[in-house]
Amino acid sequence: MIRRNTTWVFIFQFLKILNGLIPVLLIPLYLSHEDQGLWFLMLSFGSIVLLFSAAQNGIVLIFGAHEFKNLLIEKLTIIGHIKDKNSLLAFTRYSKKFFIIFLTCLSLAVFLFFSFYIQHNTPLLIHTDLIMIFGMYLLGIFLFTLNFSFLSYLESFNQVLFAYQAKSFLMFTIICLTCFFLYRNYGLYALSYSIFISMLIAFCILCIKFRTIIIESFRAKAIFNKHKQKIFVNYFQKNTFSMVSGFLLFQVYTPIVYYFKGSVIAGKVGLSIAILSTLFAVSIAPLNAKMASIIRMIAEKEYQESYTLYFKVSQLALIIFLFLGSLGVFLLFEIDIFYIYKERVVDFSSFMLLWLAWFFQVIVYIFVTYIRCFKRELFIIPTVVSTFYILITTIVTLHYDLVDYIFVGFLSSYVFGLPWIYVIYRKFLASKGAL
Repeated sequence: MIRRNTTWVFIFQFLKILNGLIPVLLIPLYLSHEDQGLWFLMLSFGSIVLLFSAAQNGIVLIFGAHEFKNLLIEKLTIIGHIKDKNSLLAFTRYSKKFFIIFLTCLSLAVFLFFSFYIQHNTPLLIHTDLIMIFGMYLLGIFLFTLNFSFLSYLESFNQVLFAYQAKSFLMFTIICLTCFFLYRNYGLYALSYSIFISMLIAFCILCIKFRTIIIESFRAKAIFNKHKQKIFVNYFQKNTFSMVSGFLLFQVYTPIVYYFKGSVIAGKVGLSIAILSTLFAVSIAPLNAKMASIIRMIAEKEYQESYTLYFKVSQLALIIFLFLGSLGVFLLFEIDIFYIYKERVVDFSSFMLLWLAWFFQVIVYIFVTYIRCFKRELFIIPTVVSTFYILITTIVTLHYDLVDYIFVGFLSSYVFGLPWIYVIYRKFLASKGAL
């Protein structure tokens, strides 16, 4: 069973990587320079909801693994002590209500802000179509958050096999639909149709399959402990604020560049970041594959064992990034057959600045993620300071038309940020006796 679980985790990670890689390969073939910029502009706005969704799923996995490690779900039935079962149902109902309300408000705010942004920065002839496309895309993202958060609940209660089989199926469906709609020249509509159709079908299937558990959670009279509510909300605030502010800065580049330099340059910046984001996803795949096991070790207070495993997969993550990153840069800028992609990204010097910055981001991710497995968030101040620094330097750079140095702020932020984060990381490890 453990081997099957690991296999499906790797399958999902592989499909997740493909979901980022395939659009990168197809967009230069089927979209114009202008549409490429608009595609990544919508992705940037939609990523705000996706980042909060990813933070939510991580919280569900960590909180569930710690709080309800004695429960199982077999054949759609919750197995365990009645007290733990009631606590589970109360936690599920409370957290789902909390997340749905939060994500609904966030989605509406993002849609309204996008509509305002497009109205003031896009010709009248196309901004109405963009609002319709983005509205459907955002609705698909909302369904995506519901589907994946439910599967994260199942994963936290030792249903790793089913959760990752379902996640893999959903990711495969998105990939296929994206390829189909791009190939059929649906243009920007491929972005919204692919995620909306796949997530709507998946949502209906999950509701039907798990209707008993869903109904039972709504009917349960148990109330989630108020002390744990405070812990949950406090952890959500700190973890989400830190994680979202840390990764959101990668998505604000496209809207800022679009505002100052237009769609074509924004498309080049967006595609460059998408390529490095895919490389990042590939490199941290070993970490994600072992995350559930590491969290369970920590829940059992096996700190030394968890750190040993985490350290090994972290080394592998860095090796993968260095090897594939170096190979990718060589192919992109030195092999003529990839010229169509070379002309759609930033120039070589800017790309290398971005590449080096993402390498440091992998290191930061390694430090931050292990501590988050303990339900601790210690990096809010470094993250917020770094985010504001990058935003300001990027805006100043574009204001003075220094496009070639657009990623200097991003890279230089690690000069003061990385040592700060490393000191926090080492002190925490020492306090837990993991060193």
